[in-house]
Amino acid sequence: MVRDWRILLFPLFIVFLFMAVFFIFQSKQPDPKPVPEADDIHAENADPAQTEPKWYVQFSVSGQKATYYTEAPQAPASASSHGYFLGSGAVHPLYPINDGGDALKPIIPFGTVLYLSAPVEIQGNNYNSLVVNDTGDVYYGLWRNYPYWVDIYAGQANYYTNKEAYKSGVKLVDYYWYQPWI
Repeated sequence: MVRDWRILLFPLFIVFLFMAVFFIFQSKQPDPKPVPEADDIHAENADPAQTEPKWYVQFSVSGQKATYYTEAPQAPASASSHGYFLGSGAVHPLYPINDGGDALKPIIPFGTVLYLSAPVEIQGNNYNSLVVNDTGDVYYGLWRNYPYWVDIYAGQANYYTNKEAYKSGVKLVDYYWYQPWI
């Protein structure tokens, strides 16, 4: 039996202090943030440049050569500095390298979506559009008479993708794309 009752007060005091702190912090909830109304949002962020419509120009080409290419798994990034992916392609640079052109400035801007008139098959999947991701034929040596030639990425280089790209050969394609009106 405990001879001194004061020894029991210390653990009781600790338990009481712990419960008091717990309930104090539980009762304090953060103030909810006010939700702005729709009129407030538009009034604060009203910018005439954002409210004006954006205009685009549609360009289209027909009868352009389309080829397929593969790339090694550890190849450096494409000319757009992004990785290679299915559904992407390469186009000529704006000017041939031997005439002072730059491989980083394609004839169609990087990231532009090319909408094909007929789908192309890549690894068993049909693609109705391609994203410009790279430049190829930088000297215009292969397809000088086809300025809007497109080289379609067929996957990482291995026996099967190389065989499929070779089998696909050279086709004529029609496509269109949009560019912002400046």
